[in-house]
Amino acid sequence: PDTFLFKYARETEDEFVISNIVRRVTHRCNIALAKIAQAVGVPRFTTYSARHSYATVLKRSGTNIAYISESLGHSSLAITENYLASFEQEERIRNAQLLTKFD
Repeated sequence: PDTFLFKYARETEDEFVISNIVRRVTHRCNIALAKIAQAVGVPRFTTYSARHSYATVLKRSGTNIAYISESLGHSSLAITENYLASFEQEERIRNAQLLTKFD
């Protein structure tokens, strides 16, 4: 996109520099989220988890896939479809494990 989310990423900087900035900011966010999760007694939570949850909630609520795709910044609907399909596969695996769990 033509705009930047982080004030530290200037338009004059190359993609490598911007990528490193994004990686550092994401890392700091994940550290903060880990502390919050630990403080409130929930499992580890990351920016990936938040993105995953956001997309899943939208999909399950019937939101148009084009909107989900745009809001995630995907370059095509196919990428979003694959992204969402991976969630469904993960859920199928978890459910299958529950069915075969005998305590």
